[in-house]
Amino acid sequence: MRHAMAMEITNLIAEDEWLNRGALIAAIDVGSNAMRLGVAAFDTEAGSPQLIQRYREPVRLGHDAFTSGILSDKTMDDAVRAFVAFRKILDQHHIEQYRATATSAMRDSKNGHVLVKRIFNETGIKLSLISGEEEARLVQLSISRRVDLSKQFTLLVDMGGGSVEVTLCDDGEVVSAQSFKIGTVRLLEMLGQGGDFNSLLPEYLEGMRKKLKQQLGRRKPVLCVATGGNAGAIGSLAFQILGTESADRLSRKELDDLIKQLAALSFEERIRNLGLRPDRADVILPAAMVFREIMSLARVQSMVMPEASLLDGILIGMMESEDVSMHSRRRNLLAWARSLKKKYHVDQHYAKSVARLALSLFDQMQSLHGLGASERLLLEVACRAHEIGMYIRVGGHHRHAAYLISASPLLGLSKEEKAVLAQTVRYQRKAFPNDEHEGFMDLGECDKRKVCFLSSLLRLAIGLNKDRRDRISQVEVVIDDENITLHLEGDGDLLLERWASLQVQDYIQKNFDRNLQIGLDI
Repeated sequence: MRHAMAMEITNLIAEDEWLNRGALIAAIDVGSNAMRLGVAAFDTEAGSPQLIQRYREPVRLGHDAFTSGILSDKTMDDAVRAFVAFRKILDQHHIEQYRATATSAMRDSKNGHVLVKRIFNETGIKLSLISGEEEARLVQLSISRRVDLSKQFTLLVDMGGGSVEVTLCDDGEVVSAQSFKIGTVRLLEMLGQGGDFNSLLPEYLEGMRKKLKQQLGRRKPVLCVATGGNAGAIGSLAFQILGTESADRLSRKELDDLIKQLAALSFEERIRNLGLRPDRADVILPAAMVFREIMSLARVQSMVMPEASLLDGILIGMMESEDVSMHSRRRNLLAWARSLKKKYHVDQHYAKSVARLALSLFDQMQSLHGLGASERLLLEVACRAHEIGMYIRVGGHHRHAAYLISASPLLGLSKEEKAVLAQTVRYQRKAFPNDEHEGFMDLGECDKRKVCFLSSLLRLAIGLNKDRRDRISQVEVVIDDENITLHLEGDGDLLLERWASLQVQDYIQKNFDRNLQIGLDI
């Protein structure tokens, strides 16, 4: 028997007030436990969107996605009905600018693409699947507007129904992020609603422990920030049951006490005695236990639960200008690159020197490659990270570096951009790009051309700093129909740099269809 869905509506501002705010924007978050629509207006004083109304449809995609891996017809019908309701809201308020995203459950379901197509055909709403890294980036964007992350090492934990995104920030910049498949709905389906979480959960979390320990190293976070619906519910319950000082902060000991009280109540008692929704009452205990495990592993004594969310992060991201967004992406990626010094013993002074040369070449040769700001950023990150493979083995370090980049969660990069970055580093030396090579063969034609251009500039910059002494102060590039001529200025005769640069001339010829020449000093 099909159950009736009831949309929950939360008004954050009186309707007569927000109806006069002019153009509105909206964001849709399709999670594993529910679907949410947020309507916002741009706050000129705060310089950010102000969420004014929230809608929630209790469609649990995770039940199908985490058991059979296939969304049932009933679940898809419920999802489409929810989007029909969302479409009416968008039209009612004349909202034209919106972004709809889906997370873990849709990523993991084999027929998720069928639902995406149905939603578009029946509502005209284009739904995009985002990676765990993009999810973490958007949540961090929301948190950074509400919590001061500067001048401290911070642990961010965003818990959803299908996954948990764990992000480490140093002085407000993301240095690592990892998505773990231990969301509350997934745990419920895997371990069973009546399962003994105390005995089963620790074993299930073992893989997370190992990876999180590697990310943390010897460092201890000063602050733990928890987000997601369950984080807010846990704070409210602790305030209600334990009488904590605030609903947005609790200690690890208080969390332990709350877990004991939740474990003593049945599913029905959590609904009746605590006033929880059914789809919150069954997941609140595993959520609390995962938060406790992460806090214990990170050795933090308390956590804060600000009103930050993926939905809020999507709205903030929509309002950012292209320049601000690029600046944010660059900050996060360079923070990751700086963290390589400790993890992979990368010589950052040398890497920055290679980046300086490569970016100068990129800018002066723009008329030939036609690439933009996003590709320039990829080249900069490639220069900063091209030697990480030496941590594994000097022989074949270019291939090891490509693997490490492919396996690293990089905030701000799409799947396609990360593939271009990995292959750019892969071709920093030796072989030419080949359609038979694994990794390169999977790229689209446009991305293959990007790799060829970017790896050419990376090879050339490496050659220009062959002795690792950063002796070249300036490179001037002169381009004509047949040649690319480099005029070098720096300390000494630069014979080694001239020779090393010319070793790349066959690669330049193939990718730019011009001869490489080294001219006289500037």
